[in-house]
Amino acid sequence: MSGFSAWLNDIEGISAQQALKAGLPTKRVESWKYVPTRSLNRTGWRPATPQATERFALTGGRFANIPEVSGLEVTDEKLTPEEKKRLTGMSEAHGFGLTQAALDHSQLILTVQETASVRINLDHLANEASSAGFATLVLRLEAGAQLTFIEQFEATVVEKSNLSSLRCVITLSRDASVKHVRFQKANATAHIFSNIEVSCGENASYRLQTIEFGAKLARNDINIALAGREASASVNGLAITKGSQYHDTHLTIDHVVGDTKSEMTFRNMVDGKGEATINGRVLIRQDSQRSGTEQSIANLLLSESARVNPKPELEIYADDVTASHGCTVGSLNKMELFYLKSRGLSEADARAFLQYAFAEKIIGEIQHQDIRELVETQLLGELQHGDLIEELKESVDV
Repeated sequence: MSGFSAWLNDIEGISAQQALKAGLPTKRVESWKYVPTRSLNRTGWRPATPQATERFALTGGRFANIPEVSGLEVTDEKLTPEEKKRLTGMSEAHGFGLTQAALDHSQLILTVQETASVRINLDHLANEASSAGFATLVLRLEAGAQLTFIEQFEATVVEKSNLSSLRCVITLSRDASVKHVRFQKANATAHIFSNIEVSCGENASYRLQTIEFGAKLARNDINIALAGREASASVNGLAITKGSQYHDTHLTIDHVVGDTKSEMTFRNMVDGKGEATINGRVLIRQDSQRSGTEQSIANLLLSESARVNPKPELEIYADDVTASHGCTVGSLNKMELFYLKSRGLSEADARAFLQYAFAEKIIGEIQHQDIRELVETQLLGELQHGDLIEELKESVDV
């Protein structure tokens, strides 16, 4: 029995039956080995109620105020066979995927028209205590289309566990591009689930920047297929984990064909009794010659009880490729601490400054100034002596 059992029992259909039979994943499922599922099982989840808002938002598992933007079309037609296949893959990956599919409240299909340039801001509003919302967003980009897709999460305090889950299927046609930014600073009792499936056609590019600050439990499943020649993908991620938070990212980039490029850079900073997991996998298939990939995963532990579970993976079956990878786990550099203290900083100030520098490597890559400033403000607020860092950062090269 899981915390969704009563809800699933009220739903007719084979999908609910499959979810009930499977239950939520246990530690025997490799990709959920470290996920703390106790609160998922012990909370008696019920459907969330949408909130009133004037923004384009995901609230209570439903989309509100769908944007009316030139070049953006709300598509009423059904899912394509390929989109259905990809959603089925999400569902069948594990028991939570089956639960997502069975309890999905709404589905929205948006098409960015040929050669159009569009920006979409999606706000994730907090659900009330003991409630959950599930939704699916399908984004189609026609040839030459450009999309800037920014997701932000509301930090409204909720006294008890709350849950929000979004499945996102993105298809990029020839020469299309997506710049996708996720800024997650949800409340301390939130359970945030994100499942992103991307397919890049010929000469298409997908760039994801994901920043995790909030939530009690945050889980990201990201799968990117470079299915057309000259396609490229770039993923930059940062997770700031403290207290008893758990942040989990499972990322796969699949070089389906040759002449494709990918880059993966991820940083975890864990304090208190926090725990973070990063599984970064790159697959270069046998016929994917002349492909290139760079992978870098760095993990910073700030307390003796902090935990991190890094699992970098490179699977290369082609012989004409360029690949580099690196993974580190450690604490603050003692030589760097000594240098900063020799410049007049206290121990606490020096430690905070090095934490800032570690995170800033990712934050500085955010191309959208308004979001970058919001993330920077959040980071300085999280760190001790943030005001001092604000004063020093202009005079010290970080």
